Amino acid sequence: MKDKIPKLLKDSIENNHYDIDIITKTLKLPWLKLDIKFEEPQDADLQQIYSNSDWRKKWKFPFLHDNAYQVNQWNGDIFFGPQDWKQFLELNEKEQKHFEHDEDSKCRMFRQKVKYDWYVEDNHYIKQQIKRYIKNDEDLNLVNSYTLPPGGYLFPHRDYAMDGMGLAKIYVALQWDAGNVFGMYGCGNIPIRQGDVFLINNYTLPHWVYNGSNKTRVVIDISANLHSPTIKQEIVSAFKKSLQVDF
Repeated sequence: MKDKIPKLLKDSIENNHYDIDIITKTLKLPWLKLDIKFEEPQDADLQQIYSNSDWRKKWKFPFLHDNAYQVNQWNGDIFFGPQDWKQFLELNEKEQKHFEHDEDSKCRMFRQKVKYDWYVEDNHYIKQQIKRYIKNDEDLNLVNSYTLPPGGYLFPHRDYAMDGMGLAKIYVALQWDAGNVFGMYGCGNIPIRQGDVFLINNYTLPHWVYNGSNKTRVVIDISANLHSPTIKQEIVSAFKKSLQVDF
């Protein structure tokens, strides 16, 4: 019977493959849980991730002292990203995008204009774990940490990007005790447990974070080429699982 249907319909049926750009950009899904697992970090691994520097000053964010961007004790560090930081910031100033785009978007924007590399040695916990899934450094844009001690928070806000991304950040909950909240407007709280890896959409909906636990919340944020083989496979698998599709 299929041989008798119009060619356009037949081709559509046979060639309707999963498209990463449709899943991540067009659908505007709030999150997908990926079947990716980092090895459980030891105390020494977590100590490598904590930072005393002011993460926002490094990026020269214009809202450091602006009450419109309400944060409390939010911090982090960079593990992979632009190497010539001065050149990177100058490009950003020249493009006049420093008020509009978040750090992931900036790194995607200038990925081919500035040298990018690791800030840590090969034996560093973060580098070892990411290399298990993303072999080629060219598929990475930014790897950084977000830390939030007990009582810390980020007010509801929406991040902005130059490329209309939806699902974009690979979000690894390294230390996430009960009491932590990642809320997304109109979609409830992301059901994150310690050790989970989510692909999240921070560009479409306002979202907020609060640490109501007794431990510092530690998250690794990965901006990567979602078409890289392993990540693409994980996204398609997570999308099918979310729809309970078994083929």
